[in-house]
Amino acid sequence: MRIAIDLTALLPQLSGVDTYMKQLVLHLGRVDHDNRYKIFVNFEDRNLFRGILPANVTVVSFCMRPRLCRLLFQQIVLPIAANQSDADIVHSPSFIMPLYRGRQRHVLTIHDMTFFSLPKHHNLLRRSALYRHAVLKSIRRSDAILTPSHATRHAVQKIVPDVDPKKIQVTPLGVGKEFRLYSEQEVHAARGRLQLPASYILYVGTIEPRKNLLRLVESYRRLVTKGDTVDHLVLVGRLGWGYQHLLKLVDDAHLKGRVRLTGYLAQSDLPYIYAGAKLFVYPSILEGFGLPPLEAMACGVPTISSLSSSLIENLQGAAELIPPEDTEALTDAMKRLLQDPSLRAKRRQEGMERAAKFSWEDTARHTLNCYRDVVAGHALERRA
Repeated sequence: MRIAIDLTALLPQLSGVDTYMKQLVLHLGRVDHDNRYKIFVNFEDRNLFRGILPANVTVVSFCMRPRLCRLLFQQIVLPIAANQSDADIVHSPSFIMPLYRGRQRHVLTIHDMTFFSLPKHHNLLRRSALYRHAVLKSIRRSDAILTPSHATRHAVQKIVPDVDPKKIQVTPLGVGKEFRLYSEQEVHAARGRLQLPASYILYVGTIEPRKNLLRLVESYRRLVTKGDTVDHLVLVGRLGWGYQHLLKLVDDAHLKGRVRLTGYLAQSDLPYIYAGAKLFVYPSILEGFGLPPLEAMACGVPTISSLSSSLIENLQGAAELIPPEDTEALTDAMKRLLQDPSLRAKRRQEGMERAAKFSWEDTARHTLNCYRDVVAGHALERRA
């Protein structure tokens, strides 16, 4: 097979979607040495995979990162390049595929459908009629759809009921091997370098309304005012949008000097930041997959998350799950885990066992099987 993968949506500050795109290519290169891949990246990312991909993977970098350039590449240049390279498959791993199909089969990855179910929790672009129309059109026109969870699969079927359920394949994401236990010396060194407090509760992810951080900070404030914790709260992630209320809340007199917003941190630092936390809290309202809780669990950190969406299917039985709208339940769960060493030890062990079930190699193999199924189906159609 000849497979073209469009990685021009990749951003320098990696979100979960960006991590998926990067890890997918890296691990397809490790599990498949037979088929030929052409990876399209932005010029700024031309060195991203230098020296780490096998000979059957070629990286092409003539798109630029500005949004308009990426749109023009995706809709005009990519179909032409796929035809010229005689590609069998075009994989669009970030929601939208080219309008012109060409003769290729098209695989599309849909990470979540929250800009339909929770439009007020997204920025203007993601909740715009034009963007949502493009996503729906891509879903209907693709030959196969990959979703990271059954929850996202069900959301696609609910919002686009006319889509053939047979073409939707659940392909869970992975947890990198760098997320593991580290020695106290390694953690201490990283904590000092990043100027983090000695004991802290951690959140990792974009700072935006869907992540439900107002509720997390309010729960933490209640613990502080009642004297139930001496731990700090560390929020790691880039400022997305709609974070102004959060900034006001952390300026509360009770929280002065107790809440640290680090901004985006290098991916190489994340394992140590996770490993140094006493507790990880991820109260997101709705997720398509939810990488950070699994990464934290892989590092041996007891975890609290939301009783919703993919977080239930990935975390139930290994983390404390609470309704995302229940501040009192979140406060109580944090207090119990902070004050009960035996419960922390139990969740630590359960979390590591659960996280070990998710690997990027499996993600790549599932994706490769999807490519084979799509090409085989096309061959059968032509013979018929």
